[in-house]
Formats: sequence, C-alpha cells, structure tokens
Amino acid sequence: MVALALFAGGLRLTLSFSRYGLDPRLAERYVTAAGIVGLLGARLWFIGENWSDLSGDLFGALTSSAGFTFYGGFILAAISVYVLARRDGTDIAKLCDSLGPCLALGYAIGRLGCQLSGDGDYGVPTSGFWGMSYATGVVPTPPGVLVYPTPLFESAIALGVLWVLSKVEVSSTVLIGRFQRFGLYLVMISFERLLVEAFRPNPIVALGMSEAQLIALCLIAGGGSLLAYGRRRPHPAS
Repeated sequence: MVALALFAGGLRLTLSFSRYGLDPRLAERYVTAAGIVGLLGARLWFIGENWSDLSGDLFGALTSSAGFTFYGGFILAAISVYVLARRDGTDIAKLCDSLGPCLALGYAIGRLGCQLSGDGDYGVPTSGFWGMSYATGVVPTPPGVLVYPTPLFESAIALGVLWVLSKVEVSSTVLIGRFQRFGLYLVMISFERLLVEAFRPNPIVALGMSEAQLIALCLIAGGGSLLAYGRRRPHPAS
C-alpha cells in the first residue's frame, strides 16, 4: 500500500505540475525522495514517541512492519522536497499549491495499509455496529473487543479532501493566491486529524489533547496564515 500510495501520488502530482506550468518530469523525483525520507521520518518519530515501550530494541523497532507517525514523515519529507526544489529552481509557491491533491491521495491509500495490517492506528472500544476486531493484526486487539476503524474514517475523509482540492485546482477564481491552496490542504487534513484523534486511545499531552491534536492545531493555524498571505499575491502567469 505504501508503494501504491507513492505511485498514485506521483501520477497525481504530474497532473498538478502540468496545470501549474511546472516540469512534470520532476514530479517522480520529488515523490520518490519524499517517500523514502518520509518513511524514515515517520519511523524515527514513532520510535521517539514509544521508546519506553520498545524495550530498547532499536534494530527491531527500525525493521518492524508497523510503527509510523504521519507528522514525523511529513516534516522530513517537506524538508527534502524543499531542498530539491531550491536546487532545481522550482517555484516554491506553485510546488506547494500543487502538492495538496497528491498528499491527500497518498494519505488515503496509506491509511488503507494501516487498516489492512492492523498496526495499532485503530480507535477505542465501541459497541456500535461499525466496530471491528483487529485480533489478527500486527498490533492485535483483545479477543472479542471491537474498536472504531479509524483508518477507514481517515481514508474516506482524505478522499473528500482530494475531491475538494481537485475542484479548486481547476478553478481560475477560487484561492488563486500563492500558497492558498496548500493552506487549504493543511487546514482540511489537520482538521480531519483533530477530529479522528478523539476516537483513538492516544495519551493526553496538554490542554486535554494528544500530541497529534496539538500538532494539527498548529498546522491549522499555519494553513490559515497561508490563506491570508495569498489573498493579495496571485500566482504569476505561467
């Protein structure tokens, strides 16, 4: 599913690059770099968060088939793509605004991988009809316990985000300022995480929220700032 997410994301980014007047041949390079560095960042962030539960087994933690934290991968992947874009002379604003649909699609597919593997991203116990068992997952639920299938919730919402961003991308009047469409992506995908985290058993860090929720709030604020920043700064003609 990770490979499928990278492949589909690369194809979607190629389409966006064409629409923004960027070289479509660069899309595969950026997605490959972001994928490799992002996986490493996601794993390292997870290890840092859960080191006390890993019994000091660094090698086992690095090579496990489960254990990734999205925000760790997002941060390192963003840095790697920025460095490549600066080297290639790519317009950073157009690059960022073209990334939203690619990232939303990749996230939707990646969360399906979490669902299929049962890697611990599921929610708290529930008695509702939507409850699922992950008793055979990589991080199994106790026998007979049903939990919220939060990876499915996230995939569905991410596809909705993709639909909205795709509509905005082809518009010549909606959010045409620099970084505005990337700001919209950050707001929507972070709001999704803020909501879904309420159904997960993650520890509370501060203000009654988990670490992921606090980061989501910061990204919502950052996305809102980009939306405001671009109001009077339209993209130059390609």
